[in-house]
Amino acid sequence: MCSQKTDRNDTFLWLAPFAPPKGYTSVPAGGMCLCVFLFVVKGREVLLGKYREHPAWEKIAGMDEKRVKVNQHGLTLPASHLKFGEDPMEAARRIGEEILMLPKGLAYSEPLVQTFFYELSIVPGEMHFDVLFFYDLLLDEGFKIGLPPWYASLEWFDVDILINQKYARQHEDVVSAWLKKKRSDF
Repeated sequence: MCSQKTDRNDTFLWLAPFAPPKGYTSVPAGGMCLCVFLFVVKGREVLLGKYREHPAWEKIAGMDEKRVKVNQHGLTLPASHLKFGEDPMEAARRIGEEILMLPKGLAYSEPLVQTFFYELSIVPGEMHFDVLFFYDLLLDEGFKIGLPPWYASLEWFDVDILINQKYARQHEDVVSAWLKKKRSDF
């Protein structure tokens, strides 16, 4: 049914071949993503990284070589799309333990949920829907993070200059949304 463009206020995000008449029998043309972002924080600083071309990205974050190459020059937050059936908290821990190679047993926050609805440049005229889960991981000042081989760099940035960085993958929108929700914490 709702594979064509319809008024979004008239449909529900039920994606299935057996969806009711007000649902979608296939993913909307502009697509949608369910993603987890991990804000690793030490004092007033947040961890950002730059990708290195590395085959592990496909396994650890579902990104193919082309996507890594296109986005390797800007800063990114540690993040991943949800795997099918994965709980967002499990994904946050996976980002910490598998992508950043942090030890098990760290305390992750409850999520902040953010949505974005925008036109994708690769599909003009179609709207894309993102549902994002933001988790914080607060580390002690002395905590050291190594550099996994799939990152070209990992650096700490003061919250006051986060917004003025050169980001990849539209992470500037994610950082801006997180800062609006967390500004009073700093």
